[in-house]
Amino acid sequence: MDALPTIAAAGVATYFVLGRFVHIERVLKKVLPYGLAAGLYWRWVEYGQGHATSSLLVHALAVAEAHAPSVAFVAGDAIVLLVTIHVAYYIFDRLRKARYGFSKKQAINKVGNAAMAALQYIPFLQAKVRAEIAKIEHDIQHSFQGQGKSEAQFPKLYALPEKGRNPDDVLATMTAMVHGEDKRWQDGLVSGAVYHGEAAHLELLNKASGLFAVANPLHADLWPSVVRFESEVIAMTASLMSNGSPDVCGALTSGGTESIVLATKAHRDWFRHEHGITQPEVIAAVTAHAAIDKACDMFGIKLIKVPVDPVTFQVDLNAVRWNISANTIMLYSSAPNFPQGTIDDIEALSAIATQYGVGLHVDACLGGFVLPFARMLGVKLPKFDFGLPGVTSMSCDTHKYGYASKGTSVVLYKNKAIRRFQYFAYSDWTGGLYATPTIAGSRPGALSAAAWASMVKMGKEGYMEKTRGILDTVAVIKRGIQAMDDLYLLGDPLAMVLCFGSRSFNVLKVSDHMSKAGWSLNALQHPTSVHLCVTVRHIGKGDQFLAALRDAVKAVKDDPLGKLEGGTAIYGMASTMPAGPVEDILRIYTDATITL
Repeated sequence: MDALPTIAAAGVATYFVLGRFVHIERVLKKVLPYGLAAGLYWRWVEYGQGHATSSLLVHALAVAEAHAPSVAFVAGDAIVLLVTIHVAYYIFDRLRKARYGFSKKQAINKVGNAAMAALQYIPFLQAKVRAEIAKIEHDIQHSFQGQGKSEAQFPKLYALPEKGRNPDDVLATMTAMVHGEDKRWQDGLVSGAVYHGEAAHLELLNKASGLFAVANPLHADLWPSVVRFESEVIAMTASLMSNGSPDVCGALTSGGTESIVLATKAHRDWFRHEHGITQPEVIAAVTAHAAIDKACDMFGIKLIKVPVDPVTFQVDLNAVRWNISANTIMLYSSAPNFPQGTIDDIEALSAIATQYGVGLHVDACLGGFVLPFARMLGVKLPKFDFGLPGVTSMSCDTHKYGYASKGTSVVLYKNKAIRRFQYFAYSDWTGGLYATPTIAGSRPGALSAAAWASMVKMGKEGYMEKTRGILDTVAVIKRGIQAMDDLYLLGDPLAMVLCFGSRSFNVLKVSDHMSKAGWSLNALQHPTSVHLCVTVRHIGKGDQFLAALRDAVKAVKDDPLGKLEGGTAIYGMASTMPAGPVEDILRIYTDATITL
């Protein structure tokens, strides 16, 4: 032990010398486990030979006791008690969460990912895996080439043209490129994607955007009108969700994902500030939108996924209760969820959130501009907004059923005190004082203006008219699917999403055949199913959809051995593979969509 001061001094000197040449922390992070293992082995050998008679902890306490016995006594007890409490808490926490928080799919993913990682260290298999991935990449790129624009007709630009083109020529090229791309959504053959699309409405949005093409809300002194538009879009949206509370406030964002990301960030900072939580956890159903996964990944938050009722597809409330811990900052709910279109029991979640003192976010990105008007039309709906005391934030997309141009959403908060935790403020920048309400600095004022124009043009009457048409179409399709022996509805859809599966065959094959007939539906997994998100484009076309669906079902039954093609093939493969390899393929797919 007499050598310890010398060793320590040498270690400090080495640290500062090497730090001039290498990132010493990275080196230490890599070698520390091996150094620790070697040190423990050396101590074990010393103990076996009788040279070490006590552990370092016992020795340290003995030294302390010789000089300050009362300090050593308290320190020894504190170490034992803290370790015992920590281990007990960890065990109980894992036992509690294991009751609901670990599924068969998760087990397959963990074992499969570990196996894949291990196999890739074997040279022969590593080469085989790389060859297979290269083949998949080639196939994906080839499929995109078939869908993309002809390079012969539209030569691809890899650098700026030497001279700028005439504006008329630029517009002529763009007009030629867009030709034919709008037909499918205009004919109402696409699930979601375009939520309004009537010519007069689009003309209004385009003109509104044109008036504010250079506007930027970051410069409130230059474009006070755009700031006013944003304020009123937020206020009009809040009026639909606030239950009359004047405290509800919000911010305009770039879309539902940013709204969810910001709500998560606000809750993280709020609970860190108010309760000192540094290892935050969020609880969400497996049906929750992937934006919450992205948000937790971005902010280092532990996301706990809990199951849903296999019949209603609403979040399992018992699972939520069993997974709440001292680190829980937020529960996540959907109104409705994207896959099955069912609304979680948000009233019960509100009671849980209030009881345990945690936040509750309601993802109404899809339902924000449908459910309030459905309620006005007399449709019986469960409570889902700030009328419930436990709801602390909501997300509502103006660019979906608010019928604004793509690129706007509203995130709402129970009060300004919570909203302030969303902001970023920095006072020490050499460029001046800096603060932004959302993730972006500069933002397109044109989109804010278009959102305002859409909402004011529609008014309550306009939204109610479109909502009535959508709900009537949903009812027609719902009855039609229920009348088919080979299909069944998942959950009890109350709004715009209809999700169906089959116990007779792989329903993804139906989606394939619908695609060949011109329809673009959404393929889903866990369970395997298909859904249609009904929009204004589908109003009055319920029978047309059902006719195509019946033809697709017949085609699948006539050819039960047919293989999956196109995008649905990825879903078929994903259901049999661990998450890691599938996510690698998805990254390759994303590479192909942005080409470079």
